[in-house]
Amino acid sequence: MPMRICKPIWQRGLDDQSILKITIITVAYNAAATIADTLQSVAAQGHADHEHIVIDGASTDATAAIVRAHARPGLTLVSEPDKGLYDAMNKGLARASGDLIGFLNADDFYCRTDALARIDAAAQAHPEAAAVSGAVVIVDHDRLDQARRAYPPTPFAPWMLRFGHMPPHPAFYVRRTAIEHLGPFDAAIGIGADFEWMLRFFHDAGLTAAPVAETLVTQRHGGVSTSGWGARRQLNAEAVASLRRHGIASAAPVVWSKYLLKVTQFAARPRDWPAADAVLWRPGQG
Repeated sequence: MPMRICKPIWQRGLDDQSILKITIITVAYNAAATIADTLQSVAAQGHADHEHIVIDGASTDATAAIVRAHARPGLTLVSEPDKGLYDAMNKGLARASGDLIGFLNADDFYCRTDALARIDAAAQAHPEAAAVSGAVVIVDHDRLDQARRAYPPTPFAPWMLRFGHMPPHPAFYVRRTAIEHLGPFDAAIGIGADFEWMLRFFHDAGLTAAPVAETLVTQRHGGVSTSGWGARRQLNAEAVASLRRHGIASAAPVVWSKYLLKVTQFAARPRDWPAADAVLWRPGQG
C-alpha cells in the first residue's frame, strides 16, 4: 500500500484557488493624523479579495470617525478599550478570515497598488512557504518621498534571530493555518512580542517565508519600538529573554550588535521605490 504523504498544515485547503483572500489588520490609537493614508492605500489595492480590520483602542481623537468616513465593503472597525498593543493585535487575528494575514500600522501605507497582488502571487508560487515577506522603506513623518532606511526581507536567515534580527513585520503575511498552529502574540510582553512570535515561526516550527524583493510598504519612523533609548533598551532586553525562553543562547551585547546591520540599511537604496507610475501610490491620491 503506498505511503500517504500529508501536506503541511498551512497548505491544506488551498487546492485549485486562483486567488487567496488577504486580511490586513491595523491597530490604532489616536492615529487621526495618519490613518487616512493607511485606509486609502488599502482601498487602492487592485487585489479582488481582501478585508481590512481596524482595531481602535477607544481613541480620544477622530481616529474612529475617520475610519467610519472611509467605510466600504470589507472594512471593519472595532473601537473599544484594550489591554495594550498585542492584545489589540490578537483581537484582529481572532476576527481574520483571510488565507494570508498581515499587519499594516496606522501610520504606514502601501506604496504601490499591486502590493497585495504581489503577496498573493508569491504565496501561490511558493506553496512550501508558510509566509510571504516583503520589503519596507522607512521615512520621516514629514518627508514621505525620501527614504531614511531600506528594510528588505533579504538577507535573512534563522540564525540571525540570535542577534535580535527579524524580517520587516509590516510586510510579513502569514498563512492563517500557520497562525492557528502557532497561536497568537504573547500579550504579556511589552513591545517585543512580534519578535517572540517570529522565534516560534522560524526556530520552533522551522517554517519559511518567501521573499518579495520590491518595496511594498512605506513606514513612518518613530514606532513604539524605536521611540527612544528607553524603548530600544526594553526591546532588546525582551529579545534576550525571549531567545533564552526558546532555548537560544544569547546575551545583551549580541542583540545590540544587530544595529551594525541596520547601519548598512541606511546606505542601501530601497528596491523598486518609488514604484513605476502604473502602480505607484502616494498619500493624497485617495
